[in-house]
Amino acid sequence: MKTTLLPLAFGLALVLGACGGSSPSGGKTLADCPEVLTVENTSSGPVDVLHIDRVKDTLDVPLSRLLDDFRLVKLDNRDEALTKGYPLMAFGGYFIIGGGMNEPCRLFDKDGRYLCTIGNTGQGPGEYTFIYDAQLDEDNQRIYLMPWNTKNLLVYNMQGEYQRPIPLPTLVPKGVFTVDTRQQTVTVGMLPFNNIEGASVVWQQDFEGNVLHRVDAAPYSVMPDFSNEIANTDNVPGVFDFTIQYWEVKEDTLFHYQPEQKRFTPMLTLQKPGENMIHSYLELPDHYLMDVILQLQQRETDHSIQTFPSRRVCVLMDKHTRKGAFARFYNDLIGLSATIDAFFFLKKGHFAYAIDPGDLLLQVEECLASGKTYPETRARLEQLKASINPDDNTYLFVGKIKQGAKL
Repeated sequence: MKTTLLPLAFGLALVLGACGGSSPSGGKTLADCPEVLTVENTSSGPVDVLHIDRVKDTLDVPLSRLLDDFRLVKLDNRDEALTKGYPLMAFGGYFIIGGGMNEPCRLFDKDGRYLCTIGNTGQGPGEYTFIYDAQLDEDNQRIYLMPWNTKNLLVYNMQGEYQRPIPLPTLVPKGVFTVDTRQQTVTVGMLPFNNIEGASVVWQQDFEGNVLHRVDAAPYSVMPDFSNEIANTDNVPGVFDFTIQYWEVKEDTLFHYQPEQKRFTPMLTLQKPGENMIHSYLELPDHYLMDVILQLQQRETDHSIQTFPSRRVCVLMDKHTRKGAFARFYNDLIGLSATIDAFFFLKKGHFAYAIDPGDLLLQVEECLASGKTYPETRARLEQLKASINPDDNTYLFVGKIKQGAKL
């Protein structure tokens, strides 16, 4: 019987939590919490170290405190627009949705109107089977897609039509990237399989595939196992943050890659007292978030034993004051007690979360039945409830990550 590890996001609250039972943190903010970060000097420079045993408080954080223009978007109901809503990425005035197994990417505008299908699924030119990362360049009218296992970065115009691709120097499993059209460069990070000759873990190249600067993969290499993940959250302008998220318990770090200075700089790591903990990082303009798995659980199926997180926490840290706390984020478009795991939906400078209309309707009804909503919230929820049809296309909760957010 095969044993498998499910992706890190599996088992989390991927729908809004039930209304009631919790309340905001009595006005407490990070400023009221203890310092949890120290600085450790390394050969590569100073790095922030989280001491999780110093984290004492739990903050209830409304998402509106973190986001600008936080709103609910209903997607177009036309047949060609129907989507499961995952993967989902927000880019200013657009959404790219799809790119999962056998589902093409679709382009929507900020109001949820379907614009086009981007390429298609398959194995021909401009086709793909699974997309790992994407970028939309509105100024230059280009869309870039990175398939899971590829030798080319795929390029499309804003009508979804295939353009000349950008060649990559090696096979790239699970690649993340940023395109700078003005400089004609691409910065790439990948899951560094140890069987790829001449592999880099991150590098910068031109549009012809010529490598301009690279960081050798050898110190970071892993067995060819797609259960591991990488991340470039791209939430801080001008910063290429990079992390390898190992399923095995292993020391790791959040890095900044600065090709102009030829630096791969460590920024944040976890000091693990006692038992080791699987964890992953997320960077915001003024804060760090760390997802920490405290307990794993196994579930047996007919063909395999699947391991997934059954208990985890999110640690919120202020980069400037070095203070931190456990954080629970609330979707206050519905009510302060509608919890949501924001960690996995903060990317590309936005929060973007998709929900099935039936699930949304259920959550709204539960919040209304709880009797714990404010009068102004209740009126808004009653109006929302009346507008939802379970046969609708997917709904999105979206917002832009604030600069200088006070948490």
